[in-house]
Amino acid sequence: MDRILTGLPYIIAGIFQLYEMVIFIYCILSFMPRLYQNPFGQLIVRLVQPFLVLIHKALPFLNRQVLDFSPLIALIILQLVQKVIFMVI
Repeated sequence: MDRILTGLPYIIAGIFQLYEMVIFIYCILSFMPRLYQNPFGQLIVRLVQPFLVLIHKALPFLNRQVLDFSPLIALIILQLVQKVIFMVI
């Protein structure tokens, strides 16, 4: 049991880093919209879009036509949640 608890923070950190990377890839894909149409782009959109929709609903003033700051807010939220989880563990 002790080995599981010592490895748990690394697993949690890895999951958060992976999702942060997916959000970053989503931002890169936004510069090349045709990439959304291939299977990899569709996977990235399906992974990120639900989280960004929640941010758009909670903060509608961020939903701009030119610049969308919701991925940045998503990364900040992920960092805060990760810190809170590590404080609890």
